Amino acid sequence: MQKSKSKATKLIVALVMSLLLLTIIIACDNNEAPPEEPAIDPIPTEAQQDDPPEPTEVDWEFFNERAVEFINLTASGNYDDAAAMFDETMTEVFGAAGLEVAWAEVIALVGDFIEIHDIENANIDPYFISGVIIRHENSGFGWTVVFDESGNISGLHSGGTAPLSDPTAQNHFPSEPVQRDGFTDYPIIIGEHTGFPIVGILSMPDGAAEPIPAAVIVQGSGASDMDGTIGGNRPYRDIAEFLAANGIAVVRADKRTYTHGVRIVQELGGYATVWEETVEDALFATELLRADRRIDENRIFIIGHSLGGTLAPRIHASNGNFAGLILMATTPRSLPELFLEQMRASSYAGVEEGLIDESVLEAALEELYELAELLDTIKNMTAEEARITQIPGLGVWAYYLADLEAHSFEAYISRVNVPILVMQGLSDFQVIPTVDLILLQELLEGRDNVSFNIYNGLDHLFMETTATNFVQHAMRIIESPGHVDEIVLKDIVDWINEH
Repeated sequence: MQKSKSKATKLIVALVMSLLLLTIIIACDNNEAPPEEPAIDPIPTEAQQDDPPEPTEVDWEFFNERAVEFINLTASGNYDDAAAMFDETMTEVFGAAGLEVAWAEVIALVGDFIEIHDIENANIDPYFISGVIIRHENSGFGWTVVFDESGNISGLHSGGTAPLSDPTAQNHFPSEPVQRDGFTDYPIIIGEHTGFPIVGILSMPDGAAEPIPAAVIVQGSGASDMDGTIGGNRPYRDIAEFLAANGIAVVRADKRTYTHGVRIVQELGGYATVWEETVEDALFATELLRADRRIDENRIFIIGHSLGGTLAPRIHASNGNFAGLILMATTPRSLPELFLEQMRASSYAGVEEGLIDESVLEAALEELYELAELLDTIKNMTAEEARITQIPGLGVWAYYLADLEAHSFEAYISRVNVPILVMQGLSDFQVIPTVDLILLQELLEGRDNVSFNIYNGLDHLFMETTATNFVQHAMRIIESPGHVDEIVLKDIVDWINEH
């Protein structure tokens, strides 16, 4: 049964991990109720009003040795011994099985483990954090290991892929403009004045005779690069290059947590928010476009994918002022609800595919029940309690989820008056067409400036698939890289040109 279970972990949870478990380095904003009418200016947060606590003297050698031991045990396949380092909560809702799943996804994403490259530290009372950067076959990868004062592991977070100055991890970012077929990629820096600059690319059509439309791509969950790389798939690069070749300028950039994950933990800790993770940089990218005289400042659009689509109305309301919103594979539901649904679907699909047996399914569902109970307590937490409460399995503090709930998609979408294009693949097993698409249709019912484009046979990345369940979906993403379907790309170009 162990062999079957190991195989299952490499397939069943690949996409769940990419979307959620391998997502957010740190926690979030405040848990105030959303305003009755969402403000145009960024909603002030407690993080903007208070200073994070001062760091204390810590015996980092002790915690770093524990982190090295944990990573080496995990990399060697000794999941039970590694999981013995977990505290009680991590053991209950994550355990050795969850660790095996997480590590299998990392290996599928960045290749075999080579060595520990570096460790950085941060102290967020009452936790002690070792940010471990690992060299893998195809890239660097970061793990944030969170300890209590006794050295038990209270949380485990993914920092995502990380370029290293070594042939094993070539930097994807051009240092000079690169001529493409009909457009030029210009290297840009976004948010340089913030202390957390990120690199990006402005793909600019060649020979534009007058100001042209433009778009900002806002990524989904995860500390991912500007291309949205997962396995051999690069969906955001596909979108940017097609639009630029067809007369529309596009900005895409690495996520802040991809470039500065450990620093964000060190300097902001639990005071950091989805604002710092995504929203602010999307606004900086928009400002960059508006300052470019080649761009029609009144025809700048936002393309939000997955979580990026969920955040798009909030970015628009926070002085984004876009000409239109393109929501790709977007859900109005909460992250916890979506995560629990995906994990259940992946577990049942594992049984359907014969990869796990009923006893493994029963154990997985029991762990999900425990996690659901913990998630349900967030609504009763104070902001301070949420800042220090880890959510094993999702890789976040409760505070992050409280912020998303307080600043919901529904609250912001009600204030959007510009045109909206909703795009959804019917073979998406991460955002569910029979649930999430219907909810969007209900929320946007009666609006004459909203369009719905629905695509048969396309998955969460808008790539062709024959998958009929979550496991097959995960296998396609990892084992058969593809490209965003050209029909989808043409529809985006046509819709922008019409508006």
